[in-house]
Amino acid sequence: MPSAPAGSAVPSERPAPVVKASEDAASAVKASDDGAPAWTLLPVTLQFTGVTPNSSLNFTFTTVGASWSLGAFSGDSVGFSYNVAPASADSASCIQQIEFNNAVLTIRTGNTGQSSSQTSYAFTLTLFLRVRPGVDYVQGYCTLNNEAVVIATIGTQGPVKWRNGRISAVLATHGFRYRPVSVTVKGARPGNKIDVIVSTKTGLGRVVWSLGPEFVESNGVLLASQQGLLPLSSLSYGTDTLSFITSMPDNAGNTYGSSEQPLEIYLNAYITWLPVDLNYVYLRTTCDNSISVLAQVNSRQPQLVSQTNTVFTLG
Repeated sequence: MPSAPAGSAVPSERPAPVVKASEDAASAVKASDDGAPAWTLLPVTLQFTGVTPNSSLNFTFTTVGASWSLGAFSGDSVGFSYNVAPASADSASCIQQIEFNNAVLTIRTGNTGQSSSQTSYAFTLTLFLRVRPGVDYVQGYCTLNNEAVVIATIGTQGPVKWRNGRISAVLATHGFRYRPVSVTVKGARPGNKIDVIVSTKTGLGRVVWSLGPEFVESNGVLLASQQGLLPLSSLSYGTDTLSFITSMPDNAGNTYGSSEQPLEIYLNAYITWLPVDLNYVYLRTTCDNSISVLAQVNSRQPQLVSQTNTVFTLG
C-alpha cells in the first residue's frame, strides 16, 4: 500500500549512514535585497528499486538555478529523511553514505550480508529542490546501475521515472495555494463512519478540500488500502469534510478482509485556501475512539488528528 512519506527509519542496531550537505537547514531559504524569497523550495520524494550492492549513485542538475536542499528552517518540516525497505525483520540498512552539494546528490550503498539471494535494494529519500524564480524545468543526468529505477515526485506533480542517463522534469507553479494532505485511517471496522474536517480560525480566511491544482501534471487524488481492494461502501468528498463509510459483509458474510481484522485506508487529497498568506489550518475527526487518523500536510511532520482541532502549518 502507498504510505505517506515517512521520517527517518534507521535501524537502531546499526549506525546511521553518513549524511553530508553543503548547507545547514537555517540557510535553506534566503531572501533577496527587497526581502522577497530568492528561490522556491519544492519537496521531492525519490523511490529507488533495483539498486545493486556496493553502488555509487549520482544525480547532477545542469539547469542553472536548481539545486538540492535540506528544506526550510522549520520545526515541523520533514526535511531530509530516508526509509529503507527491509529484506527481513533483522536486516540492516543498505545505505552507507549520502552527500549533496548544491546540484549534486551522491548515494553509496554497501552490502548488508543478510542474504546471499538478495541482489538489489529498495529505499526512499525525501529532500527538497531549490529553484530560482523563472526556473520552470530541471535537466541533468544520473548514474545508476542499469537495473535501477527511480520514481521522482516533485511538489504536487505526478511522478516521473528516471533511469541511468539523462533526466528531466517540468516544474509547474500552478500549485502555490494548494497543499497535498496524506490521510491514513487505521483500526476501522466494517460499517464505521469516519469524517475528516478542515477549517481555520474564524476571521483568518477560508480553507476547503480540493481535487488538486488545475494543471495536467498534477498528482490528483489517490485512494488505496492495505487489504488491496478498497474496503469502502462510500466516500464523500465535500467542501470541508471527507467522509468514509467502510463496507459491511455481503449476504455470504464476505467483506474486504475479516471482520476481526482492522481495516486500513490511505487517501492523498488536497486543500486550497484564501488569503494566500494563511499560515495554518485545523483538522479534526469524528469517528469511533478505536480508530486512529494520521495526517501529513505537504512536507510537514505527520501527526495524529484528534476529535478537537489539530493545528497543521502550511509552509
